[in-house]
Amino acid sequence: MRRRYVVFIIIALLVFTMISCAPRTNQQQAPNNTNPQAEQQENNQPMEEMPLYYIYTANEDDASVSVINMATMQTTVSVPVGQGPHNVQVTPDGNFVYVVENHSNSISAIDTSTNTISKTIKVGEGPSHVVFSPDSKVAYVSVSEMAESAGTEAHGMSGTAANGNVYVVDLQNESIISKISVGAMPHGLRMSPDYKYIYVANNDSNDVSVIDVASNTVPKTIKVGKKPVQVAFTPDSKLVFVTLSDENGVDVIDTATQEVKQRINVGTSPIQIFSTPDGKFMYVANTGSNNISVIDTQSLSVTATIPAGDKAHGVVVSRDGKTVFITNTGANSVTVVDVATNNVVGTIPVGKGPNGVTIKE
Repeated sequence: MRRRYVVFIIIALLVFTMISCAPRTNQQQAPNNTNPQAEQQENNQPMEEMPLYYIYTANEDDASVSVINMATMQTTVSVPVGQGPHNVQVTPDGNFVYVVENHSNSISAIDTSTNTISKTIKVGEGPSHVVFSPDSKVAYVSVSEMAESAGTEAHGMSGTAANGNVYVVDLQNESIISKISVGAMPHGLRMSPDYKYIYVANNDSNDVSVIDVASNTVPKTIKVGKKPVQVAFTPDSKLVFVTLSDENGVDVIDTATQEVKQRINVGTSPIQIFSTPDGKFMYVANTGSNNISVIDTQSLSVTATIPAGDKAHGVVVSRDGKTVFITNTGANSVTVVDVATNNVVGTIPVGKGPNGVTIKE
């Protein structure tokens, strides 16, 4: 009996010793792979890496400018502006977006830090587009110099033929420096990437005025096809592409010879045009066929056609060259296109009758 008791005690001591010496598992330090919050943060990481910039659209039919936050792809602000806002353009320093108010005969500055109007400057009758000096101190505004008639065409212009002007505006003093006489019904205009020239599309005289920025004179006028609407430079300033709304085409100007070297057929009634930052492609908004033509600037041919909304009008490309934005005047929306695939990746509602579009990055 005593021997059995001793054996029992020995076995009990051995079992206790084994349990005491066994390694313990630290439950608090174990990774929790089933934590739903951790999974949600991981899944949302790509959203946090999306570029934070803003798209501004000029909504001609309700006198507003829509502001789109591209991190959420939603319109977050609607800024009331003057009558007939036709175009918007961010200043090079990014501090302001100027809206061209066609029916109010003015340009207004939207402070991009507050999205409120900070100043309004009167110009001539029927302003359309605006560009800026590289220091953001001077604006150049295309002005038709005629009152609007009751009806408007698809591209938002009307009136009788008469020479227009480009107004040179001191933005700090809010004063007109000079007026440069150009062709009839000047509309779209762009400054060359080397800042030496401004090319102006004259809608009624079917030509392009070349403005020497240093002297504010027009040393050359280039004949193009019917109803030119807008121009776009390649980044090296060697070529200018001109949309021709009545010929469903784009004329290509060689800036060295200042002559048209080729015409490219695109969609119906091309309006706005914009280059990718690398200069390889031009994106053209065709308001009559509701699509976008993609032009290869090397082969000077259309390599893709992308569907857009009703009455595609304005177009702009992001600074990183990854995304294109197209306003759809008849659909009150912006089409978002991925440049890598030329696929539509989104459609964003904005105000009524969006025309011009610009990016604040």
